[in-house]
Amino acid sequence: MEESGNKVRGFTLMELMAVLVIIGILFGIIFTGASYLFSAQEDKKAKAEVETIALALKQFHSEFGDYPNASVNQSEEQRGKILFMTLSGWMDVLGYEIEKDLRGKSFLPSDSYALGKADGDIIETYTLTGDQLLGDIGKNEEIFLIDPWSAAYVYEYPRSDGHTGYLLYSKGPDGQSSYFTTELTSTPEKQSIDEDNIPSSEPGKW
Repeated sequence: MEESGNKVRGFTLMELMAVLVIIGILFGIIFTGASYLFSAQEDKKAKAEVETIALALKQFHSEFGDYPNASVNQSEEQRGKILFMTLSGWMDVLGYEIEKDLRGKSFLPSDSYALGKADGDIIETYTLTGDQLLGDIGKNEEIFLIDPWSAAYVYEYPRSDGHTGYLLYSKGPDGQSSYFTTELTSTPEKQSIDEDNIPSSEPGKW
C-alpha cells in the first residue's frame, strides 16, 4: 500500500508467523518455569508436612509409649484417619475413639496440615466445622491428612515389610508407589514410580 509517494509496508504472512512462533516460545518458557516453581513448592510443602507429622508421632510415642496402630489390612484412607484422629487427641493408641470429656491434647499444629475426605475414588478437600473442632467429629467421618496433591499420606504401623518403626510418606505428584505387604528379606529394587516419593527412602528403605 502507498501514501503520498511513500511506501507503507505491512507485515507479510511469514513475518506474522515468525512473531507468533517467538511469542509461543516465550509463553512456553514462562509456563515451564512457573510449573517448575509450583512443583518445587509442592515438594517443599510435602517434606515440611511429613516432618511435622513425624515430630507429632515422636511426641505421641513419648507420651503413650507406642505409635498409633494402623495395619496394612486397612485402606490408606482408614489408616490416614487413625493417624489424624490419634494425633489430634480423638482416638487412643489402639485406634478407639475417646469420649469427648477425656480427650487429650493435639500433637498437630492446626496450621500445618490439610484434610481430605473420600467420595468414591475422588478425594475432596475437607474443612472441620466449629463443632468438630470442639471434638465432635464422630467415628463415621472418614477424614484424613492429605498431601499437596490431594492424596492421603501413607501411614502404617506396625510395618508389614519387617522394618521397625512406622511407615510414613507421600506418593508425590504421580500418586503411585511400590507396595509391600509381606516381610522383606532384602532391599527391594526401587521402581520409577518411587522416584518422586517423599521422603525418597520410602516405602522400601532404599
